[in-house]
This record gives sequence, C-alpha cells and structure tokens, in this order.
Amino acid sequence: MKFSYDYIKSGNATCVFEMGKDRFEFYPTFHSDALGDFVSYLASVHPLCKLSWKEGAFHKIKGGITWETGPYLLLWELKRDFEDLEIKITEWQNPMIDRKGDSQLIRKVLEAKCNFDEFVLCVVKELDRVIKQRGILGYRQEWQGYTFPIDGFLALKYACLYKKTFGITKKNNGTSLEAELNLLLEKIDER
Repeated sequence: MKFSYDYIKSGNATCVFEMGKDRFEFYPTFHSDALGDFVSYLASVHPLCKLSWKEGAFHKIKGGITWETGPYLLLWELKRDFEDLEIKITEWQNPMIDRKGDSQLIRKVLEAKCNFDEFVLCVVKELDRVIKQRGILGYRQEWQGYTFPIDGFLALKYACLYKKTFGITKKNNGTSLEAELNLLLEKIDER
C-alpha cells in the first residue's frame, strides 16, 4: 500500500494511492482543503484521536469528504470496522463546471478493504515526509488557501507511535507545546 501527496505547487497537488496492484492518481486543487479535510476525516475515524471533532467540524457529504479536482469532485468515504477499513472513492462532474448537473456521470473509482492501522501508518509517513520537506509556512505558501493539517497529523502520528491518545494535561487543561514539537520532529519511518 502506498499513499503519496506530492507536487504541491500553486494550489495544486498530485495524490497517488496504490492498493495491491491498483494505482490511482488524483489532482486536488486549492478550491478545497484536500489534505486538511482528508487528515481531519481520518483522525475522526481513528479511535485514539480524540480531539473533540464533532459532526460538521469539517465538510462531510454522505459520511465523507470531497476534493475538488477541476472538472470532477472526488468523494472519499472511510468506514472503520475494528482492524479493517473500507474505502470508497466516487467521482462525479463538478456542478460549478458542468452546468447541466448530469447525475449520470457518477463513477465508482474504488471500493476496497484494507488493514486500518497499515493505512493510517502509510498516510502518517507521507504527512511526516511532506511537513519535513515543506515546513508549515512553505506548505501554506505553495498550497495557498489552506495550512498544513498539523493537529490531525500530530494526533494520528502519536496514535501510530504510542498506540494511545495524546494526553491533555490537567495542570493547564491543554497539551504540551514542547511535547508537540518533539512529536513533530520525531522519526516515524524507523517503526
């Protein structure tokens, strides 16, 4: 399994998702917060990422999130069932571009199951690579409209590394900035 999010430039990116012998390429644009929505959505599905996300905290359609990819909208739906993750990706005409609104143009891109922890680790490794390569401000500069999804990334990374929730300190009723910065810099590819 492979997940990559690369070629981030001028509000466009290339996402490659490989599962088994299948390879999918998507080209999200700055018209949606593709990576941010995806990371928040994945964190909301993860039982160890309790950051108080509630219904409506990020754009959801039929239980998923939508990426704008120019003439098409790409709907990601994730459903966790213990150690399994069901992934559904559907594509349809963007109504902002196709004024006819032809609902016949809906196409199922992928419907598959995989191991939940393997998928999360695959995504977290890629996020770790992206943030360390681009930096927080560098990512914002290239993606333009949105910032790197640091909160969801740190929650997912902590869950992968330590198999528990990132703790809220009772002393300050918050998290430790020092612990977050250490987590940000911690290597994950050695695990």
